[in-house]
Amino acid sequence: MKRWERYSQDSLARGEQDPFGKLFISPRGQRELHGIRLLNAGVDTVRQLYRGKPCLSQFDEIITVYQQGRGATIDLFGVTWAVGAGAAGSGFRYRLQNNDLGVIVFLQARHTKVEQVGTHVKIELSPHFIQERSPDDCQAFMHHIAAHLLANLEPAGCAVHLALDVQGWQPPKDFMDRFVTRSKKVMRIDGIDDLTFDHGNIATTYGRCETLMFGTAGALQCAIYNKTREAHHRDKLHFWEGIWQQASGDDPLDTSYDPEQDVWRIEMRFHQSVLAEFARAIPCNVDTGEVLDDNGFARFIDIIPHLTGLWRTAMQSYRLDTCRDLIDPAWQLLQDDARFYAHEPHFLYKRARKAPGLGNEKNVCLAFGNLISIYARQGFRTHEAIRYLQRSGMWDDLAEYYRRRGIDSAGFRLLVEQKLIERRLLGKAA
Repeated sequence: MKRWERYSQDSLARGEQDPFGKLFISPRGQRELHGIRLLNAGVDTVRQLYRGKPCLSQFDEIITVYQQGRGATIDLFGVTWAVGAGAAGSGFRYRLQNNDLGVIVFLQARHTKVEQVGTHVKIELSPHFIQERSPDDCQAFMHHIAAHLLANLEPAGCAVHLALDVQGWQPPKDFMDRFVTRSKKVMRIDGIDDLTFDHGNIATTYGRCETLMFGTAGALQCAIYNKTREAHHRDKLHFWEGIWQQASGDDPLDTSYDPEQDVWRIEMRFHQSVLAEFARAIPCNVDTGEVLDDNGFARFIDIIPHLTGLWRTAMQSYRLDTCRDLIDPAWQLLQDDARFYAHEPHFLYKRARKAPGLGNEKNVCLAFGNLISIYARQGFRTHEAIRYLQRSGMWDDLAEYYRRRGIDSAGFRLLVEQKLIERRLLGKAA
């Protein structure tokens, strides 16, 4: 597969190529890609497996709490956990979950007797847990949990999701025609670009691709999707904006994160079986070619030195081409320029406080509507409802939400009055 030659202004002055230049030249022409900005290259998810013999007293305590029913909690390892059942596809019977911390612990393998040695623990780390800690701290935390649950403990493999967030690029309209993959499983989800009503007929145009998925979860899977929309939907936009705003480019033509422009994510998801296959080979440093000592990819920290090389390999397995024998220049940039844990912890970000009325509009609207229904049912008058809204804890979000839509205090008062009347006459309060 032929590649584009890359240049920068400085390298052109020297008459040589620049491996990180944004000017791409090939027989197919010239492409200027200064507008593509890599905002974050990181590990999105870690799933660490541990093998050992269950500590039955600890397991019995968790099972006893689980039997109390929905909403049961337990304090273990210095953390309060919600106790629930493991999902059918997880392969485990029980689950400890703390979304505020960003950790899920699965325990007791379904297909191994609890008295026997087996892979009885899987620990899953979320993006915000990983972003706020070093790899060593993540590994130590997982080992600490597993050591309380299993005797004769040993790491049994790890799955990782590598994610690159980018602005200035999105899948082109002919993406599916030019994308090369051996995977037979392909999923595409399009957003509605245009919606027209004409005498009872509805015409829709699905011209805005939002999600592309290739491969299966049990192998190497590629996902390409609109991260801004996904984060907004999950009410996580405030967290990711806190990370993207840290991005800065060395190229003087680069700019920082633009909140008015969508962020797209390219995500490569490596199942533990895929990483085990890579570990049987001889991993090398992607920049120097030096062979790195390796003890296998049994632990998360074993994989860290190889993440950039794994990314490049995955971006070759799933590849966007310009034509039959030439890679797409933007895909080449995304493949070559991403660096995962290339430097020590300047990447340890903290979660940003959610700005009032931003990124959580759905929750604000739902909470407001439910409060109005309650107020109507209780017979509150308009001025009382507004006074109670001001004390509800959501006033700043609510005020900012309507302020951005051009509704002043008088308009808001009228809105509340109308909603109270509607609910009394037609709604749940009637």
